[in-house]
Amino acid sequence: MLSLVDEKTAMDDFRKLVDIMVRLRAEGGCEWDRAQTHASLRQYLLEETHEVLDAITRKDPGHLCEELGDLLIQILFHARIAQENGQFDISDVISTISEKMIRRHPHVFSDATADSPEAVSLQWDHIKKTVENRNHASLIGGVPRNFPSLLRAAKLTRKAARVGFDWENTEQVLAKIEEEMGELLEALPRRRPEELEHELGDVLFSLVNLARFLNVNPEVAMMAANERFVRRFQEMEKIAAETGSSIENSDLATLDRFWEMAKKSTT
Repeated sequence: MLSLVDEKTAMDDFRKLVDIMVRLRAEGGCEWDRAQTHASLRQYLLEETHEVLDAITRKDPGHLCEELGDLLIQILFHARIAQENGQFDISDVISTISEKMIRRHPHVFSDATADSPEAVSLQWDHIKKTVENRNHASLIGGVPRNFPSLLRAAKLTRKAARVGFDWENTEQVLAKIEEEMGELLEALPRRRPEELEHELGDVLFSLVNLARFLNVNPEVAMMAANERFVRRFQEMEKIAAETGSSIENSDLATLDRFWEMAKKSTT
């Protein structure tokens, strides 16, 4: 826990950062910053979020500290634009989330009981529906369409599972994957792009369900798989160079051999 001195320093640093954003957006500030809107900043918010995730994956505390700062400035940016439009300011953002966190954690700040992560999750959903009246026209509503596809699929199927629309065990999910793979294989000879897209989508969706049953976040798993591929491919390039050859000029058998060597020397 921060000491009183540390808390004061943190608050002073935060006020300084708020003042920096005000200065950047003010007349005589930075013309690029002054030209930005909520819409124009969307790409940067997305980029900074992914850079934070990358720092977490790399287990690099220094890099994570820097990237969290970049993400924080995006939040201040949006709050400042809203303040200029007479809508809300950063104090409103902070007070709103503070009230929400207290409201959604009655087992911490009140006398409710939730003694497991599952119980906390159920309590959270109950509060959103009853206290906050966050009801949607559909039971699977409320999942943003611009979420990464794997993450959105996971959230959609989790919502459906909460009302009983689900398999009973992992074996049933595996059977569904096998069924969807069979339909994809049947579609392959016909080579119809729309049909192949449809069937491949069903296979991927089934794999997301498997990830949910295994308690694995499919988006995180895919990010890790991408990084493994990058590390191993770059190691292949290194191995090829050390043997006096190159990836571009090697046949498939040689590439397979390089790949197996790369897998042994990388995680």
